[in-house]
Amino acid sequence: MTRRTHAHLSRLAHAHLDGALAERWLGALRPAVQLRPAADGETVVARLGGTPALPDQVPWPEWPGHGPLGFVAEIDLRALAATGLDAGLVLPVADRMLAFYFDDPDGTGAVVYAGDPGTRPGSRLLLVDDTAPATGPAVELAGTQVLTWPPLWEHPMLEQLGLDELPEPFTDALLELLEAERGPDAWGHQLGGWANPVQGPVEYEAAETRLGEANFDDAHTAEALRWRPLLQLDSDDAAGMNWGDAGCLYWLARTDGTIPPRESDIAFTWQCG
Repeated sequence: MTRRTHAHLSRLAHAHLDGALAERWLGALRPAVQLRPAADGETVVARLGGTPALPDQVPWPEWPGHGPLGFVAEIDLRALAATGLDAGLVLPVADRMLAFYFDDPDGTGAVVYAGDPGTRPGSRLLLVDDTAPATGPAVELAGTQVLTWPPLWEHPMLEQLGLDELPEPFTDALLELLEAERGPDAWGHQLGGWANPVQGPVEYEAAETRLGEANFDDAHTAEALRWRPLLQLDSDDAAGMNWGDAGCLYWLARTDGTIPPRESDIAFTWQCG
């Protein structure tokens, strides 16, 4: 069960904030799909690991000069649509979304970095049709409908919405709610919504993929606000995946959420503790 429902969050907000501020914060909530281990009989909407089925005309993604990317996860977009779960944005038009990332299996020191255009081939999010599910050992995931809120610090949307000075008891209660659901030092697997950043706002890092590395200047802030989190994949012991020190992978889409993003409008970043 999740407590990230409108009823529970409304009670929490009104317990800590005055009426106008509580309603403004509630208005910033976004739906998302939490991805968690599937129980027997549940609809599988995603898989961590395994071997994906690529169309004949689609080669395995590589980072030139470094080698093939590792397969991380697949999202079964058709199965997800059949559940009626809402990711809070229009998802890409495809049967499956396949996530790949170069995790440096040979220890060369190669790192995918949002601010360095030369490292962008180290991650891919492929959209494919008419393929079978991934085979081999994989962790099957089902979806839960949740609500998400803007990250509590440094996010450019907070000042825009007048939410940059929330009282500490309220932010503590939100953090306790997340930890109770996910456990300590866990960020969760998620489609859509607001990201759960390990460090700072991931939207700023997506802006760097377009504008290059910079601090929080006006151009990067404006660009960051054009991006929405699409897919978040946490480190996962069951799948044998670990991204640095308690790290998380993030793919974002340059969209207002009302149109499906193209592959060219998708950016990648990752963070670790």
